[in-house]
Amino acid sequence: MLTVFIRSVILFAAAVTSMRLMGKRQVGQLQPYEMVVVIMIAEMAATPIDDADTPLLYGLLPMAALIVCHGIMTAVCMRSERIRGVICGKPTVLIRNGVICEKQMRKQSMTLSDLMEALRSGGILDPSEVGTAVLETAGHVTVFPKSRFRPVTPQDMQLKPPPEGLPLPLILDGRIQSGNLQRGGLSREWLHRQVRELGFADEEKILFMCLNTGGQLLCQGKGSEKTLLRQVMTEKQAGW
Repeated sequence: MLTVFIRSVILFAAAVTSMRLMGKRQVGQLQPYEMVVVIMIAEMAATPIDDADTPLLYGLLPMAALIVCHGIMTAVCMRSERIRGVICGKPTVLIRNGVICEKQMRKQSMTLSDLMEALRSGGILDPSEVGTAVLETAGHVTVFPKSRFRPVTPQDMQLKPPPEGLPLPLILDGRIQSGNLQRGGLSREWLHRQVRELGFADEEKILFMCLNTGGQLLCQGKGSEKTLLRQVMTEKQAGW
């Protein structure tokens, strides 16, 4: 039993490593050849687990071969648009200028029910609001509403909002995020002062603290059901 447990752990670690080497992709974003690799890796990992007499190398070596094939295929697709089109396919327009492309629907084996489901997933209930719908190579449908139905933007209202960036988490579960402090050009002394001014004895008492690009510090203490929001710098100073 211990041997089976150890073999399972090794093969699990190998399968996870193989998936990480393929890059950060969601299942719905996998290209066809990537999906094949994922299925085959799962199969290669399961075979030595089911049969204790099968050597581990019979599972590990095929996984390594699949990752090498995936790397070669990805490199080739990145270098040649023609080969990428053959292997991964090309985006297909399903709705153009509000009109359903019936021939393309049949070519992609999509039914009207599939199309309606894709529109609902894109946040559109009324098909008359759709200007363009594109079936991407990964299999999901991207929906674009007609211009008169799209949300109003600051540009439409001739507004110029300030640029936005990612907030910097400074403390997570009582632990100071040193990398984010450096990214924001902040010191530990500055952070200690903010912690004390917010009424906390030390950083370990804080569940979450982050600084946004508006110069506002959001903080929540451990065991607390309320958050504290405080302006600690100007927007110009928060320009990381």
